[in-house]
Amino acid sequence: MSTASSSIPEHRKPFRPWRRSGTWMVLIMFAFAFAMIGTMYLYWELHTRPFRPLQIAIGAKYPNSMPRVIGGQHKSHQPGSRVRLRIVIAVDFDPTEGLPRPTGTQAEPGAQDRVTLDDKMVVSDQIRAVYTSLLGLAKQYTDLKPYQDLEIFLEHRRPEKTSRTLFATYPTEDWLAKYPTEQPVLIPAAEAITAPSTGP
Repeated sequence: MSTASSSIPEHRKPFRPWRRSGTWMVLIMFAFAFAMIGTMYLYWELHTRPFRPLQIAIGAKYPNSMPRVIGGQHKSHQPGSRVRLRIVIAVDFDPTEGLPRPTGTQAEPGAQDRVTLDDKMVVSDQIRAVYTSLLGLAKQYTDLKPYQDLEIFLEHRRPEKTSRTLFATYPTEDWLAKYPTEQPVLIPAAEAITAPSTGP
């Protein structure tokens, strides 16, 4: 026994769209948003937690520097990939001033905004002091042994102008050799001589 509706072919039956109330749609959208926020927070928490003490210490040492510290192995699937620690801070001076510019550029607005430090360049005492300080904090708040390379970005952000960045990357042991953070305490010879005691 067949009815009129059952005799109609499937491709000729009227389309009945799936419908849900507006309340359900709003709840689904909120649930999706909260799930995305939770996922992003969890990823950021797990990704930055090991470096947070160092990041906080740099922020205390250099206020308004907006430090960012991350570490890991970039392109770990490729052979020769190295484990790196990256430190990025904003400075209130131009770290590229006095350093050779890339060929064909000038130290003017719109020019190449990043200079890569090499062994032939001599940095100023100000930059050397920043490097030494950052390395000291890194040794204090992070275990540097797992990291083969250390990258430091010094960014000078200028309003309505191109930011200037000094980028330096070296093996960690080379950083510690170039910018030693623990200096021996030298006692002058005059202070080392004990003054003769005066009797009663």
